Amino acid sequence: MSLFLTSFASFAQFEVRDKSDDSLLTDGQIVSFSEAGCAYADPCNFKFKVTNTSSEDFYMRIFVDNLTGTDGSDFQLCFATVCLNSVELNSGYPSTPALITAGSTNSIGNNFWNQNDSATTTPMSWTFRFQQLDASGNNTGTPLSITYNYNPTLSVDNSELSSLEIYPTSVKNELSVQSNENLTADVYDLLGRNVKNTNIASGGDSINLADLSAQPYIIRFTNEAGQTITKKIIKE
Repeated sequence: MSLFLTSFASFAQFEVRDKSDDSLLTDGQIVSFSEAGCAYADPCNFKFKVTNTSSEDFYMRIFVDNLTGTDGSDFQLCFATVCLNSVELNSGYPSTPALITAGSTNSIGNNFWNQNDSATTTPMSWTFRFQQLDASGNNTGTPLSITYNYNPTLSVDNSELSSLEIYPTSVKNELSVQSNENLTADVYDLLGRNVKNTNIASGGDSINLADLSAQPYIIRFTNEAGQTITKKIIKE
């Protein structure tokens, strides 16, 4: 999965967090996935929670501000116990704004989930705006926008590098690599950022991942002839 960070001071009335690791989401952030049509427990079913950090009750809706490569179908948006399996540009959900009382967190069942076919090769993105409202339905406060991005170019694939083996696929520090040729390895997070590049010697070698945060990663191995194979691992 690019990540853009801005000061969160202007969003003091509410915060949105990734439920998987409790990380704070920031305005303009892109969460990118290489998989579509994944299972409920998989990362591309992106679960979030919204907390009212102010001392007053308010209401909230999520608006669809942009769609790229999609008409909004086969995408599940769940918020405040309301789930829809398609979204429309410039629409807000739920139809009745969700009340979030002062100091409380709305977290049950909230998700963004790309349910397009897993074989889909078209890049897609959905931009959502978390909008605070008053009791009369008027926009208040400063909104926060998040883009859910589907980038199939980072998907795990097969290639002629069939002799390559990596283990373990859930790794704490060192990833072992067995290959019969010299390779380069590019490690990407699921935002598509290249977070590490290293050379792999023929035979047995390893990649030190101790400095990376705990999350899934995609590793693209390339040989001297330019052939590639991509593997997915989870950093614990």
